[in-house]
Amino acid sequence: MRCFLSKLAPFAILSLACGLVLPSNAVELSKHLLTIINPEPIVRVVPKYPINAARNSREGWARLSFVIDEQGDVSNVLVIETSGSKDLTQAAIKAAELWKYKPAMENGKPIQQCVNSVQMDFRMNKSGTTGASRRFIFKYKKAQQALVDKNYDEVEKQLALIKKNKYLHLSENNYLHLLSAAYAKEKGDKKEQLSHLSLVAMSLSSLSNEKQKVSVLYQTLTLQIELNQFQAAHFTYEKLVNIPSASPYLSKLSELMAKVDDVISGNKNLVIIADIKSDFWRTDLVRDEFSLIDVEGSLHTLDVRCANKRHVYTIEEDNTWKLPASWKNCSIYVYGAPKTSFKLIEHPFGT
Repeated sequence: MRCFLSKLAPFAILSLACGLVLPSNAVELSKHLLTIINPEPIVRVVPKYPINAARNSREGWARLSFVIDEQGDVSNVLVIETSGSKDLTQAAIKAAELWKYKPAMENGKPIQQCVNSVQMDFRMNKSGTTGASRRFIFKYKKAQQALVDKNYDEVEKQLALIKKNKYLHLSENNYLHLLSAAYAKEKGDKKEQLSHLSLVAMSLSSLSNEKQKVSVLYQTLTLQIELNQFQAAHFTYEKLVNIPSASPYLSKLSELMAKVDDVISGNKNLVIIADIKSDFWRTDLVRDEFSLIDVEGSLHTLDVRCANKRHVYTIEEDNTWKLPASWKNCSIYVYGAPKTSFKLIEHPFGT
């Protein structure tokens, strides 16, 4: 990749999302539609760092979803989340569209693979940059003071104004989500609070110090546990234990995760309240039997992933799926109409 600054060599990092798998002999109450062998990458083009972003030392990231067709080409690239810079996002899209794969297979024939994701991180150097514009700081402080004053209309107004900026610095994006998380906490919306904190946790290297990193991860971990997102909590815990300044808390955190494991192996149902914001909702399973119940809206497809295979099912009313205990670390993608809400129930082992 070309360098646009004399002292800094910008580069982009690809963080690929790994799939997970359902065994072929799983017992399900709904109809089993198909089993798919996932595509394998052949060529991954690294995105070009936009000239203006490099000149302004502006960093960021973009998380994309895309389709791999029967020829192994990438198409229909969609933006899931970004750090707020339009030019970085466009650079990520252009790179992804040049990727080449060995296509997914079904019954020995190449097929289209519709659910794939990648995070592309744009970094000026390993230590990152922390710049924020005066305009951003002005709006941020107004929103921050409005939150202190409990002037929620003004908070939402300033947050909306900040979000209109198509070229946010990575640090600005993080501050935006931290403030949004604080606002969600003030409103008592833990799911929204966790959503914002999780986005900050995706770019930890850009945070100013280790204390701030520990704070973000600890808040994320406690919310994940409270909302029964136990697999995600384990991933967050692994990040925490690798931060030196978190060492004084490791004993307490270890005890906390032991309790989480006790809950997972316990005899009570685990309940996650879910909602589809756009096309699908996803989570990682910690047990081998689960149900989708109390659907308000419309669900139509369940995609279960483990390693290099997918199993796709129709969703009928109050479905239950039973997976062999030998197959672990499965993820599910639930598709339906936007704003559809439902409950995921993970049943105790051996039921």
